[in-house]
This record gives sequence, C-alpha cells and structure tokens, in this order.
Amino acid sequence: MKIRLRLLLLLGCLLVLFAAATWILQDAHRREAETIRANAEKQRGGLLNRVIALNGQSLRSFANDYSLWDDMVAFVDTGDRNWAKINIDASLANFGAHAAWVLRPDGREVSRAGDLDAATLLLMPLGQPAFLEVLRREKNMHFFLESPAGLMEVRTAPIQPSDDIARTSPARGWLVVARLWNDTHVRTLAETLQSEVDFAPRPEQPDNRAAIHLQRDLTDWTGRRVRTLHVQYQSLALERLLEGNVDETAVLFLFGLVMLTVTGLGLSRWVLTPLHQLGQSLESGRPEPLQPLHREPNEFGHLARLVELSFTQRAALEHEVRERSRMAAALQEAGTRLRESIELRSRLARDLHDGVIQSIYAAGLGLEGVRSVLSSDPAAADRRLAASQAALNDTIRDVRTFINGLESETAPTRPFRHTLDTLIATMQSIQPGNITLAVDENLARRISPAQEMQVLQILRESISNALRHAAPSSIHLSLQADAAEQAVLSIADDGCGFDPAAQTGRGHGLVNLGIRAREMGGSLQIDSAPGKGTRITLTFHPTYPP
Repeated sequence: MKIRLRLLLLLGCLLVLFAAATWILQDAHRREAETIRANAEKQRGGLLNRVIALNGQSLRSFANDYSLWDDMVAFVDTGDRNWAKINIDASLANFGAHAAWVLRPDGREVSRAGDLDAATLLLMPLGQPAFLEVLRREKNMHFFLESPAGLMEVRTAPIQPSDDIARTSPARGWLVVARLWNDTHVRTLAETLQSEVDFAPRPEQPDNRAAIHLQRDLTDWTGRRVRTLHVQYQSLALERLLEGNVDETAVLFLFGLVMLTVTGLGLSRWVLTPLHQLGQSLESGRPEPLQPLHREPNEFGHLARLVELSFTQRAALEHEVRERSRMAAALQEAGTRLRESIELRSRLARDLHDGVIQSIYAAGLGLEGVRSVLSSDPAAADRRLAASQAALNDTIRDVRTFINGLESETAPTRPFRHTLDTLIATMQSIQPGNITLAVDENLARRISPAQEMQVLQILRESISNALRHAAPSSIHLSLQADAAEQAVLSIADDGCGFDPAAQTGRGHGLVNLGIRAREMGGSLQIDSAPGKGTRITLTFHPTYPP
C-alpha cells in the first residue's frame, strides 16, 4: 500500500471521529447554555424593573398623595411655613425622600423642605422656562439629576383639589420630591436583587461565563442619560452547566490526545523519518543519508533517487552558471566602456563645436575684415591681426585641454564680469559691431565656475550664430535676477531672425545650447521670426545663495 493512501485513510478516520464528537458535544453545550442564559436574563431583567419600581414607590406615593389634597391647594395660596413643617418636612423621612418643593403654577417657589446642600439645590431646573413647559405637558415626571451630593431621583405631580380624582382640572401648583441614591440605597438594590450593583461597568472577565450583566439608563428631564445602572448576576444553573461541560471536554480532549498520539507515531514512522533523511541530504549536499531509502519501493525511495540525480545535474548547472556569469560580466564591462566612449565623444564634439570651431570662425571673420582695411587703415588691420592671433592661441590652448581629457574651459579665476567683458572685446575686435552688456554684479558673484563655463559657451555660440547668419546692427546681452531669485541670461539681436521650428534637426548649435541648459538644471527659450530679430533666454538657479 502506498504511503499516501495510508496517511489519507488514517487521518480521514481520525478527523471524522474527532470532528463529529466535538461538534455534537459543543453544539449541545451551546444550545443548553444559550437557553439557560436567555431565561436567566429575561427573569433577572423583569426582576430588576420590579425592584426599581418598588424602591421608587414611596417617592411616587408621596408626590401623588400630597398633591391631590385640598390643604395643599390652600398652602400654595398662603405659603404657611408652620403648616409646611408639620405636613411636608415631617413626612420626608416617612417616604424616604430627602427634599421637596412646592411651586406655584408659574414655577415660583412657595416652600422648600429637606437637608440638601445649597450646591445641590441650585442644580434643580425648577425655574427654567423649558422645564416648566415640559412639566405642564407631562405633569407627572420621573427623572434623575447628577448633583454634588450624588445621583438624585426626582418625581413631580400637579397640585389639585381632593375631589379631582381624574386630575382633569388645571394645576394649582406643583409638588416636586427628590431622593438621593446614596450607598445605602444602592446596597438595598443589591441585596434585593442578590447581585452586584454599581454605576460603573465592572471589568470583563472572559473566564466568568456564568455572569449575566444587565444595565438600565437613568435619564434627566430632557431624556439625556445621566448614569447607567449596571447589575451583574452570577447564575448558579449556568455555572454548574459550564463546570459539567469542562469535564466532558476533558474526556474528549483525552480521547483526542490518544488519537493524535497514534497519528504521530504513524507519521513519525512513515513520513517524518524519511523526510528527515531527505533533509539531511539536501542540507549537506551529499547522497549518503539517502542510502536507507534506496530499498524502499514507495514514494520516498523514488524521491531519494531523484535527489541523487539532481545533485549530478546541479553540479553541471553550477558550472554553466559560472561560465555565463563570467561572460555577462565581460559584456557588461564592455558595454560600460562603450557608453563612456560615446559620452566622451559627444561631449568633445559639443565642446569643439561651441568653443574651438566658433573661435576659429571668429578668427576667420577677423582675417577677412583685415583685407578690407589693410590699405586704408594699416593700424586697424594690425589690431585685427593681433586679435585673430590671440583667438587662434586660445583655440590652441583649448585643443590641448581636450587632448588631456579636460573641459574645454578651465575654471575662471577672474571675476565673471571681467570674463564677459573680455569675451565681448574679443568678438568686437575680430568682427566690429555694437555689442552691449548689462550685468547684475551681485548675481554674477553667485554663479559657480562650472556654471560660468556653460554660460560662456552659450554666449559664444549665440553671438557667433548672430554674426554669421543674422547680420545684426546691435546685440544686447543681459544677466539679471528675476522675482524668484533665478538667473536670467538674455541675448537679443535685431538681425534678420529665423523660424526656430524650421531649424529643428539642422546643425548642432541650437541642440548644443539646449543640452548645456539642461546640464545646468535650467531651461532655454528661443524667440525669433523672419525679419523680427532673435532673443535667446536662459533661466537657471545660481549655485551660491544670495
């Protein structure tokens, strides 16, 4: 018999027996306990209502009996204090009351009796218009108030003549009586109910399942809850049932323990031991722990043979993985070198275009201008030759820098404004023209050397493009700060202009300008149209704070 079938048969029988016995027993216990609890809660709830009503009977009798009395009607009119002492003050103790008020129909106080403190008396809403309105509508009211002396139960009744048994005549006044729910009163409730009575809920005890908890909300004259009366009753019938259930559950537990023991022995013999041997072999990577399983005709014997085969295949796979990893590393290194080479080539091409080529072209323009003034103004021709020579010397220096693998411009060591003036002077000496410059000195000091080099390349490319293609009469350069403390570089000329959209993909100049702007973390905007001139605006954040 296959081991899988053995385990399925054994576990199936055990699970069915144990589940059936547990379900039957627990269902019977549950239904019996629910029935007993429901009956007990119903009985105790009714008893609680009756006890509260009986304890409030004396207060209700006091209010109803004394309010339906001709002498009380006369007292509302006279306010005779001696009569009140004899008939009201002396009756408080007889009815278990602590205070009483006699009010006129409009709520004015005629008499007050009792020993409650002033702070407690001030909490009574007798003179409030809202209370009087409810009182006229309800007449016989029963409510609770929270006071410094404790919880106070209050009852009201309309004062009417003795012969008005049906109480249909208008109220001649109002009788209000009150009683404090002190510790003695609460103990009386607890003894009557044979339960624990408190105004605060007791901490839940999960192990005390025989406890029945009841609660009643005590509200004020507006219907708002003042306190909640909590009653906890220990049901002996439910407690005995639960104790019996524990014994039955213990028997079932022992039976289940025997069943699980048998199951454990079977699993240990037929499953755990072979699995342990397989685990040892897989952890150590050696087939020796699988030798006892070779003779087994079941699934574990077949699995042991497969594991041994996997060891051989794994060795071959690891060798192949090492070879592939080595090749992947070599390809990755070659790819990295290729990307670096492409990036270096792109950078050198951009710098040569924006720096060296522009300098050579500017020198060419200067030499071309020498021809026109050589005969008429030898001194001017000599100055242009000197400027062209200086530009070519700068170009030679830049080429040497590129050969050494560095940027085409070294970090400026002179003030940025001086560098800009030198650039404009060089361009004007080679190609005469009206080039003006407006620079915010404070802003110029906030630009880092790296940003200065990018700005110089953009200026050189932009001025060169204008002189070569636009034939402007004037070029205005501006470096100012905007409202957001950003640097705004503007190059504006009044040349022939062009259509920026038609220039897309032609040449490297405009593309290089955009690349340099992005490298600075800024943005570049080109505004131009045929016959309208050109304005190039570079916006970026200076490196240094203001």
